[in-house]
Amino acid sequence: MEIHNGAIFHASDTLLAKLDNVQRSFLRALEVEESDAYLSYNFAPSQLRRNIGILGLMHKRVIGESHGVFRKLLPFSIDVGAPLLPGGHNKQLYGHLHEVHFQLALHFRSIYGMVYIYNGLPQYVVDRRTVTSFQKQLSIMARRACLLDTPNWQEMFSCRAR
Repeated sequence: MEIHNGAIFHASDTLLAKLDNVQRSFLRALEVEESDAYLSYNFAPSQLRRNIGILGLMHKRVIGESHGVFRKLLPFSIDVGAPLLPGGHNKQLYGHLHEVHFQLALHFRSIYGMVYIYNGLPQYVVDRRTVTSFQKQLSIMARRACLLDTPNWQEMFSCRAR
């Protein structure tokens, strides 16, 4: 399913839940808890993989390795005169929130919603020079949250977190 992350990311919560339940059903059949699957077998929940994938796409844009269309789609905040979030890192992207007049919920469940997640990441994470090391750092953060039994650790990078 990873190859289709960008296409299915914008789907409704109910549709994504059906996809996510495929993995949960598989793990139930194996009698393996979601946290054990992640910690023991590096088999992350699908929503976590989806979110880390989209954040990786954003990081690819930030480090200048993405297609040029992403520079237009996701400009840096400072390039459009938008203020940086206080206490945030220095690579913040512009989320186009000021241009949304209707369907705010759709905006926040799109890639633009993930801009706010990206902008909230620590400086040491966004300073990673490759997408691979960036995504590895996100996985380390998720693994730590899983180990600490943090509630909803599977959704820690979600713009849809409930």
